[in-house]
Amino acid sequence: MAIDITKDLKKYLPIFQKAHDLSMNESETSLRVSKFCIDVLGYDVFNDISREHAVKERNVDYAIKLDEKVEFFIEVKQAVLALKEKHIEQASNYAANAGVSWVLLTNGKNWNMYHLSFDEGIQISLVWSIDILEGDIKDSVSKLSMLHKKNIKKGAHNDYFNKKKILSPKSIIQALFHENTLRLMCQHLKKSSGIKIDDEELTENIKNMISKETWEDIGDVKIIRKRKSTKPKQAIQQPVADVTDTIITTTE
Repeated sequence: MAIDITKDLKKYLPIFQKAHDLSMNESETSLRVSKFCIDVLGYDVFNDISREHAVKERNVDYAIKLDEKVEFFIEVKQAVLALKEKHIEQASNYAANAGVSWVLLTNGKNWNMYHLSFDEGIQISLVWSIDILEGDIKDSVSKLSMLHKKNIKKGAHNDYFNKKKILSPKSIIQALFHENTLRLMCQHLKKSSGIKIDDEELTENIKNMISKETWEDIGDVKIIRKRKSTKPKQAIQQPVADVTDTIITTTE
């Protein structure tokens, strides 16, 4: 059964609105965020929320833990302070040193959820961003409910990130420029028009349909075909289909 936090979230809207209107300091804002985690997101103040998680002699604002494992950090800023890139860069250093992949940055009004990967340095991805005071309430409920204790246990935040990654422009373009996909498109166009085109022609025309800004974001995509083997073929009784996948690379 889906977890609906709409009623509980609405109770906190005037609380965060007042914090924003009165320009409450970071300490007061942090107190309200911690209560929000308890009352709305279902965490236990004694077992799940820690303010004593030190990273390089600096305590993060909050560490949300389940079964003694840190699921994500929360970095809280003053109520009227605009969230900036430097704030997450600072928090990401704490997360990287602790091996934590998720950081929530908030000032009570704005909530930004980031995913960190450490394959080649620290790579920071903004997964979602909401404004609970001025944004759409349904969207806020949808995003924040992913952080509910029960949904964190189910890995809802990871599922959301993985799906968003798969549906990113870069991932879709890579799938579109797969040799098998291009072959099917060429076959369909020939069947519908009677005109034969090759996959290189199709690729160039698809590229021309995509904006310059998109290409700058995802990098160029090229079709690289695997070279045919130079080894002599062995005699076989039945023909064997070549099912080797085409290799797709991107140039950032």
